[in-house]
Amino acid sequence: MAEAQANAVVDIDVPPAPAPAAEAAAPPAFDVKVDFGVGIRTEFVMDPGAEPDPVYTMNHNLRPYIAGQVHDYIKFEGNLDSEGDAANLNIRVLDAVIKFEFNDYFNLWTGHFLPPSDRANLSGPYFQNAWTYPAGVHIYPSQYAGRDDGLAVWGQINGGQFKYQLGLFDMGGGTADPRFSGRLTFNVLDPEPGYYNSSTYYGTKDVLAIGAVLHHKPLVEGAPDDDDADTLWNLDALYENSFPGTGTLNVEGAFYGFDGADAGTSFSVLASFLFAAQVGIGQLQPMFRVQRASWSDGDTFGGLTAPANTDASQLTIDGGLHYIINGHNTRLAATVQHTSTSVGIVDGDPNTVFILGAQIQAF
Repeated sequence: MAEAQANAVVDIDVPPAPAPAAEAAAPPAFDVKVDFGVGIRTEFVMDPGAEPDPVYTMNHNLRPYIAGQVHDYIKFEGNLDSEGDAANLNIRVLDAVIKFEFNDYFNLWTGHFLPPSDRANLSGPYFQNAWTYPAGVHIYPSQYAGRDDGLAVWGQINGGQFKYQLGLFDMGGGTADPRFSGRLTFNVLDPEPGYYNSSTYYGTKDVLAIGAVLHHKPLVEGAPDDDDADTLWNLDALYENSFPGTGTLNVEGAFYGFDGADAGTSFSVLASFLFAAQVGIGQLQPMFRVQRASWSDGDTFGGLTAPANTDASQLTIDGGLHYIINGHNTRLAATVQHTSTSVGIVDGDPNTVFILGAQIQAF
């Protein structure tokens, strides 16, 4: 009996274990980050043809960069700009943007920043292929350095293969009617992700990009019916391709029309070649650019007014040799720029300047 009891199997009812508590919902993705950077450009400008004596000027530009986020979807950017010479120094707010970035397809930016516009403006002086900013062809209005007050929605497909940017700007100072600004960009080869772009990638990607821009501001209420609405537009393209062992070819062009092209047109064409061979710590890149604008009938462009029934034009040709040490972050430039103007049959005095420049950025 004892043996039977020892070998007996005793069934005991064990209550089931309690179900695990439901996992708490993931907290919002608040993640505060702040990044700092700086950009510096200095240039020595020689104008030997100035009257009554040649003029020599030293200019500089300093840009402290601040960017970060407080949430995966909420980011910000605040940049300052200091430029001029020792006698005329200006410090301005360059960018002040709050960015609601949800996904590749839909993002909302609001504040003070670059409106959707041409490639040159979305590159700015620090990410251009030329040393000098386009002269006499860039036509989009701004409060300062291409920036304006407004908001924009933008998105991209396939990492920047196609981008759309749409916004309302010119909203500072209580403007009654904002300016519509829109840009579409299609990249046939490598994509260009993000809101901004560059005018060269120094061979890090192959690019064939085509862009179209439209700015439109309605007539002010009560304006004469024969006044034209403020309409500006442009088409631009960038081709950049690397040839192994030789270098990188870059060709950029843009065509502009303003006031519906009835007032005038302008264009810019640039070509450069970055040699693959190292020379010291960098690479050599010769560059050549032609810019021309023409307008008429009382309109003012580039500070020059064409009298009624009179045509005016401005031609700018510049060439240079760049020394690329670390892309847009470290480069040197030697540039000569020649500008000539005409109003009707009267030609203005041509002007030629020589520029030596240096640029450094750190992020």
